[in-house]
Amino acid sequence: MDKGQFLKRIQQYANIRTRERAEELCKIVFHLLSARLTEDESRDLKSQLPSGIKEMWEEVEEKGVIKFHKDEFLERIMMEGRLESIVIAEIVAKTVFKVLKEQITKGEADDVAAQLPKDLKDMWFSA
Repeated sequence: MDKGQFLKRIQQYANIRTRERAEELCKIVFHLLSARLTEDESRDLKSQLPSGIKEMWEEVEEKGVIKFHKDEFLERIMMEGRLESIVIAEIVAKTVFKVLKEQITKGEADDVAAQLPKDLKDMWFSA
């Protein structure tokens, strides 16, 4: 899947008006997810991504682990993405998680989940 197809799926699943807006929101989720992962795990994840998607990850990748839970994760998506509610932020996050997981192996998805707190892990698995 190329970057255009990836963003189109996010746009369709989350009912986002434009590809540009889908990319903006995807990068916010990528940034926050990368902040929860060790550098090794982030490297493992991005090694499985097609080049355009990998480039998006690298543009916003946060080095080092910043600890936060689901509520803060969603609140930051809502604020940074200028979304109307936490509910919409969760739809966006789950959509990005779902489409991202389609690009990686189940083993890698499990490795990502192992680094998340329980509430974010549950959201990752339910996406």
